[in-house]
Amino acid sequence: MSILEALFCGLPEEIRLTKPFIMWFELEYIDETPDSLLMRQCHDASKAVADALINRYPNVSSISTTMLYPHEFFQKLIVELVVGYDKQLTKYVNDMPTAFPYTLTAPKLVELDLTFYCVSEYDLPTICPRSPRKIRIDLDQIPFSWDMFRVGNVSETIVFDNLVDLSITDVYEDSDAGNMAIANNLDLEFPKLERLHTNNSSLTRKVAQAMMSHGLKWLHCEGSIISASQLCKQPLGTLDTLILVWVGEVYSEEFDDFVPLTNEIFNKTSGIEFVRCEISKINISEIMDRVDWPYLTHLMLGFNIPFNVLLDMLPKVPNLVHLEIDICGCDKNVLDETTELLTNIKEHYPIPSSSKIETLCLNISHSIMRWKFCNKMSFGGVFENLKWYLPQLKTIDILE
Repeated sequence: MSILEALFCGLPEEIRLTKPFIMWFELEYIDETPDSLLMRQCHDASKAVADALINRYPNVSSISTTMLYPHEFFQKLIVELVVGYDKQLTKYVNDMPTAFPYTLTAPKLVELDLTFYCVSEYDLPTICPRSPRKIRIDLDQIPFSWDMFRVGNVSETIVFDNLVDLSITDVYEDSDAGNMAIANNLDLEFPKLERLHTNNSSLTRKVAQAMMSHGLKWLHCEGSIISASQLCKQPLGTLDTLILVWVGEVYSEEFDDFVPLTNEIFNKTSGIEFVRCEISKINISEIMDRVDWPYLTHLMLGFNIPFNVLLDMLPKVPNLVHLEIDICGCDKNVLDETTELLTNIKEHYPIPSSSKIETLCLNISHSIMRWKFCNKMSFGGVFENLKWYLPQLKTIDILE
């Protein structure tokens, strides 16, 4: 098999540099001894292979690279290929630990996906922001500046002319956020942005305003409660979907702010059709009596919450239509308490609720506990009692 045949895998319009090919190439072409010709003449070799590829396959419009620890040859080869195909690329995916300081103008680029690890901001490529419709950036806490998108801009404003969908993970701008950021005085504009996904990222107020100011339709925010609050302080009137996810421990300085910040957010979401909150591995049972989430429509609680606490909370979430919770775990006592409550719910709650819940999903990871609960559901009157207390209830799903 030739280098070209292995690299293209029969796809003349797409280059894929993936782990199987890398392993094969290193075994066939890279001598591990220090005197290896390829090691000593890496730049010339990568340029020669890139030129051969470009000449043989002139119509390539997509480049994807997925490597864990790429050989220097591949680092240089990627740069040569990206630069060589720059004018015709419509998709570029880069998932690897190293980055290279090259310039990508790519006037036809539609989709850009960049994942880097263990590099400095000086190694990141510089990219023209005008053409991409979809951008995903995962920088793994690398120092970041929007200046990497300054190619083609002569002013202090960077305009993402066609960007519709933006996803950013581990992107930090605040210099206090883990000492991972760079001061940034540039102005940004996102005139067509409709979908924004932030994960474990800290954005300045100015950037948040820029992202939320042109008719954003879909916002998905994971990580810091404070970061989510910063975004949600902006006008939300154009949104039709808001998803907020908190997984793992809340930092101690944030825990005291959890209820006030979430109350502030979910009191602003009137008119948004789909408002979902996911809370996992953060046991907030003790403070659930203080929540005030009148416009929340979907709630997922990924921790064991006493069922009576849950039922007592329902008046605080009057527009909730979908509820998903973890119950029992491996604790038989919790299961017994839950089934006793639901079996005799009319004794504890003599008046049906006004809840709008239509779908209830119960996650029971332990198989035996799940079987026992389902048995109670079928023969202990639990379903009928829940339907009585939740008049709008249509579906109960028992999940693993």
